[in-house]
Amino acid sequence: MTSNELNYSPIEKLCLALIFVIQKLKHYFQDHIVRLVSKANPLKYVMSRPVLFDMLARWYLQLQQFESTYIPQKAVKGQPLADFLADHPIPVDWELSNDFPDEDVLVIEVAHPWKMYFDGAAHKEGVGAGILFVTYEGEVLSYSFALTQNCSNNVAEYQALILGLEMAVNMKQLRLQVYGDSQLVVNQLLGSYEIKKPELLPYYNYAKKLMRWLGNVEIEHVLRNNNKQADVLATLAMPNDETRAPIFKSWVIPPLFDDESDEEMEDDSYIVEVLEIGKED
Repeated sequence: MTSNELNYSPIEKLCLALIFVIQKLKHYFQDHIVRLVSKANPLKYVMSRPVLFDMLARWYLQLQQFESTYIPQKAVKGQPLADFLADHPIPVDWELSNDFPDEDVLVIEVAHPWKMYFDGAAHKEGVGAGILFVTYEGEVLSYSFALTQNCSNNVAEYQALILGLEMAVNMKQLRLQVYGDSQLVVNQLLGSYEIKKPELLPYYNYAKKLMRWLGNVEIEHVLRNNNKQADVLATLAMPNDETRAPIFKSWVIPPLFDDESDEEMEDDSYIVEVLEIGKED
């Protein structure tokens, strides 16, 4: 404060502090309603003066530009920091330092999304599912699954999608771009198609639950020509004596929960229900 400002009354010094904040943080006042917490009301002091001389007139014009609300101070929480800053002003000759020894602390790494291609194939020889992950670094992870039950082609597509989403959950890959050539499955998950076959509903609900749990999943339909690798992986899972690729055997059983229990779950919860299979199977 200058020598003249040191002679201000306490309420005028409080007004001066408010004007200082407006000048330094003007962009916040322009975008938000500011709540001023203080023992005295500097807004009322300036606005209610019958005569505005030079200094108060300038303050009045600055305060009129923004929307501020006064709240009487009832607790001292937060006030000690403001008192400390007022009692320890920065010296006039103090220079800013551009040297930040811990500058790496300010760096935020943005996780790039992975791409996942899925495809299911159902033939009289058997049912297979193929999943292909492409990391943001270009690495390719391919998986083939021989499904242990015969099913329709649409169920096989859902099986492939769910198997891929479950692997993404296990890998904690929360950002995922999913691509499939099944118009039915993709458009049902996007909400464009209705689910008319009851046997698809459990798989739809489970896939949506996994997508919500991952949090940042985008799904898109692609032409079969753009999904050839996943299609090959699904075909590899068919019974073939010449197959040399590692094939996993699996079957997805959607968790048995209703909509009411689903709403009561917390956002960060993840339920897995296991169906026990007897030794004779």
